[in-house]
Amino acid sequence: MSPGAANAAAPSGICPLCGGASAFWLVKNALPIQRCSACDNRFLAPSDVPADLESLYSTEYFSGGVATGYPTYQQDAPMLERNFAERVRRISRWHAPGRILDVGAAYGYFVKAAREAGWDASGVELAPEVAREAAQLAQAEIIAGDFLQVPLAPGFDVITMFDVIEHVRDPLAWLVHARELLAPGGLLVIETGDVASAWARWLGRYWYFLDPPQHLWYFTGAGLEALLARAGFRAPPQRWRSGRWVSLANIAFKLIRLAPPSRLRSAVIEFAQTRLGGSLYLRFGDTLLLASTFD
Repeated sequence: MSPGAANAAAPSGICPLCGGASAFWLVKNALPIQRCSACDNRFLAPSDVPADLESLYSTEYFSGGVATGYPTYQQDAPMLERNFAERVRRISRWHAPGRILDVGAAYGYFVKAAREAGWDASGVELAPEVAREAAQLAQAEIIAGDFLQVPLAPGFDVITMFDVIEHVRDPLAWLVHARELLAPGGLLVIETGDVASAWARWLGRYWYFLDPPQHLWYFTGAGLEALLARAGFRAPPQRWRSGRWVSLANIAFKLIRLAPPSRLRSAVIEFAQTRLGGSLYLRFGDTLLLASTFD
């Protein structure tokens, strides 16, 4: 997952996405999250985003080595492949197989699933060591680097961003760049959490997706559609409330992190990573998948 180029600093109280007035919403992980009164998206103010944010995304991010991210990403390969195969099938209903780019490709499981379904698939991944392993797994080109900076030949039929747009410093720049890289009639597919969903509202500050600083943005469906329109995409897009298989280790990892740091918490996390098997299919309606094209 790539955080992208730095967004221009916006003063506190101004939404960096639409310029509307924003106000304090809640605190999570000792960081204040703002809510825009115009687009209703929530965000971490640019002044609160760590300067070294990009350093978060390394192999440790995918293996429980940092306080956020994934505890057992590669060990969860069977579930990830199952989830991504489902997304490939849905995308194939919206667009015939062609040239597809996965942005924030991680270890390449979506690229692998797309290639197996007949797509000409490639990817972009920020972490060089992760990109190398992804290329080997998927037997495809996975370019290491920032999406806004790496050399990419235009003409993609589909560009996907799974669990990525909430991480980036400047979402609008990413959407505009994606439109520039798409062929006429091409499709942009985004999957992210929906802060306006019933499940997110019920959980409040305990919603698992509220996890700054790795997640900088918390979109509503309408707010994300408005941002897509600003980037030149057609509205309304295709919309699907996606579910996914999640390992019990991942669930335990996120639940345990709600407790204060302690030796017991560390021991339980280690147990979850090394001993806890199994998975569950979760579909709470708080994950939104949008697919949009442009005129």
